[in-house]
Amino acid sequence: MKVLFIEDNPQKLKQVCDYMEEQYSNVELTVRKSYNSGLRELIKNNSYSLILLDMSLPNYDIVQGESGGDFEKFAGKFLLSEMYRRDITTNVLIITMYLNYVDEEFSSELKDNFPNYLGVVYYNVKEPDGWKNELKVKIDNL
Repeated sequence: MKVLFIEDNPQKLKQVCDYMEEQYSNVELTVRKSYNSGLRELIKNNSYSLILLDMSLPNYDIVQGESGGDFEKFAGKFLLSEMYRRDITTNVLIITMYLNYVDEEFSSELKDNFPNYLGVVYYNVKEPDGWKNELKVKIDNL
């Protein structure tokens, strides 16, 4: 299973990658850390079976001494829009640390507009079993 994970938070990135490799022996993870690097990867290589996507991302990869440009709180939504516009139909799961993106109204809006959007997983560092179970259920139901 080829998975693209677009995430900028190092702790979340490590924990989710470790969990994916522990649960799925056949997983092949590619990581991108910004909106633009994620979009470039999708345009260049559209062979992923799943995208794990953070909702809030910097515009560009953050490197030492640089900010990564503006921080977009709806970068995940913008990426879904670009995928739709470019007819990239890879399934997408949002993994977020912010409760406002878990809101049913927001999730319904994404489902209505993007057929490849599968839902949201609330990543709560204080309750790792919760997000792990939720992520596993959503992936296993693909």
